[in-house]
Amino acid sequence: MDIKLESILEGEFESLFSVVKEGLYSHVDSVFGWCDDYQRNRLIADYEPNWFFWVYAASTRVGMLCFKPYDNSYHVHLLVVFPEFQNQKLGETIMDYVHKVAQSEHRNSVTLSSFVRNNKAVKFYKRLGYEVVENDGNFLSLSLKFT
Repeated sequence: MDIKLESILEGEFESLFSVVKEGLYSHVDSVFGWCDDYQRNRLIADYEPNWFFWVYAASTRVGMLCFKPYDNSYHVHLLVVFPEFQNQKLGETIMDYVHKVAQSEHRNSVTLSSFVRNNKAVKFYKRLGYEVVENDGNFLSLSLKFT
């Protein structure tokens, strides 16, 4: 299945925020407690708008991806496949896209973090070949190196 990424526009912030909340609420709330104002301000202050993309399969919006270049890598901040599109290999297709972009730019790796408690995500990334490089109790840092 082919996917297409489209930049998320400034006027779509509330839609973006609702997707972020849908994807992270249960994990953030269980570890830190969720506060809409804090999370909204964090999204604005700590993330660049050009890191965010809607993910389309054909003409249907199926998810959201936030990733950025750094050093000689890419870092995936957040990948959300909408619930009605999960278990269709879309997450794998999206990550394959990120891997191909990284490799075409001769980057050494793709990194990401996951809540330790997000077993589904951790299992998914390990299945793709990611290795845990750090565990602080709440978060795992994972990396996929290219040779």
